[in-house]
Amino acid sequence: MKLAFIVHGKIKGRDKLIAGIKEVFGTGADAVFFITEHANGSIELSSKALREGATHIICVGGDGGLNEVANGIMQVVESGMDENGRNKIRLGLLPLGTGNDFAKTVRIDGSLQALKQYIDNDICREIDLGFVEFKGEKGENASRYFINITDLGMGGVIARKLKNSSKILGATITYQKAILTTLLTYRNLPIKVVADNFKYDGSVMNFIVANGKYFGAGMGIAPDAVPDDGQFAVVIAGDISVLDYLKNLGDVRKCVRVKFPGIQYLSASSLF
Repeated sequence: MKLAFIVHGKIKGRDKLIAGIKEVFGTGADAVFFITEHANGSIELSSKALREGATHIICVGGDGGLNEVANGIMQVVESGMDENGRNKIRLGLLPLGTGNDFAKTVRIDGSLQALKQYIDNDICREIDLGFVEFKGEKGENASRYFINITDLGMGGVIARKLKNSSKILGATITYQKAILTTLLTYRNLPIKVVADNFKYDGSVMNFIVANGKYFGAGMGIAPDAVPDDGQFAVVIAGDISVLDYLKNLGDVRKCVRVKFPGIQYLSASSLF
């Protein structure tokens, strides 16, 4: 067993954190540390760690880093890794990012001591992994795995805002500000979707395909999502005003279904 910790380069107290990991796991532990230096760095580093013999890839960060690590692992798996090698891989998470939404779905204890116990006792769970094909910003064909949620519509606008915004006010306020300012100006997007068990043709504010229940720093947008049932929870958000959003925000944060005509809850295993 060889551990590789993929650490977000801008994480607060990085050196102290690494020292803490070494203390909990012991100096004799076969562990290496990789520090990200740029966007998508966790993809490269997790792939590198696997190719260098690591069996346990631990993401030290948030949902973005976890997404990247999952994609890095899949790059190696799809390059021809045999079944024996695949069965040895464990993906771990030390949730120290901005939102930590997937950790809420799988109810991860975020302490180092719990992480060590999970690893020492091989406490793990097989979960589903989504795969999406899309057009990149320059119109090129692209693809990506996702472990939590992917969406079409205003979610992309919000993500771009968050990428360039300060998180000094904390995750919740930062996300809510981005959502509310986007709601004020966003125009619904016409889409056509064919799933394995339904069709949709109409305009949406957001079309959400979820493996996990939460996004946006604790917003339980997909209460029906179960990450190991072979199905995506699909949430279709149509016409929603700022007032509608604020009225129903409490239920969303409680991760329960919103009783509002502009929201539909469906499920599917594949969508085109």
